[in-house]
Amino acid sequence: MYISAASFRHKEMLKVKQYGDVTRLTLGTEIKGRVVFSVCAYLIDGLLIDTGPHNTRYELVDFVREQKVSVAVNTHHHVDHVGGNRVISEELKIPIFASLECALIICNRQNIFPYQRELWGEPQPCQVSVLGEKVETEHFGFQVIKTGAHSEDHVVFLLKEKGWLFTGDEFLTENPNSARKGEDNEKMVQALKRMLDLSPEVLFTSSGRIYWDGSGSLRRAIAYYERIKEEVCKLNMAGFNSQEIVIRLFGSETPLKEYTDGRFSRQNFVEGFNCNK
Repeated sequence: MYISAASFRHKEMLKVKQYGDVTRLTLGTEIKGRVVFSVCAYLIDGLLIDTGPHNTRYELVDFVREQKVSVAVNTHHHVDHVGGNRVISEELKIPIFASLECALIICNRQNIFPYQRELWGEPQPCQVSVLGEKVETEHFGFQVIKTGAHSEDHVVFLLKEKGWLFTGDEFLTENPNSARKGEDNEKMVQALKRMLDLSPEVLFTSSGRIYWDGSGSLRRAIAYYERIKEEVCKLNMAGFNSQEIVIRLFGSETPLKEYTDGRFSRQNFVEGFNCNK
């Protein structure tokens, strides 16, 4: 049964900002006075790209109820991107689409870590339909491009006539220095090159930052990864371990390493480079 967000005395957040035809939704949970790890969804021409965390599901449905939303899509299965699926599907009857790999994951309960539960909540299983090659809205057609680096099921959405690329977590910044455990930087560079081949003009990221020189930002990110790999491999050959390389390159480890029990760290980023390739 749906309960309005207004009846809760929690510290969940939904902020809205308009960029022409694109509405950016910033969703997150306030912990000890500050919002940590907020995530952004986007609404354009009736298409909702990602549904945010479970913790903000009621804020999301209150907002969406007042909008003209005809369809929702997920970029990938991570809990901060699919948490609103169940409520907008059941309460608002909005169809949701995801890649086959993503759909097979989110139809079941996900095993999540304590930090994920605190930051975002545990998403309820939700049946979704499988994406085709394109998502049609009233005025536009969004191309679906598989990238599969940040997660195996990751896709991005291109609105070719505008030059707009909605990158999810596949591109967040030109110079990253932290990563989830097990992320492969070789795959990430391949994904960046695949996105660059699309010649995007603007990148809409799930961090909320919008890059107005889209192709230029992708080129700089690729060059950054290549430069950092060269430095990592030189230090590795000189006998430095990954923790020591973090200090050499970045000065310190991120505090998030301790908070996430090592599942998000600069050490993971360094270990994501394969010096044998």
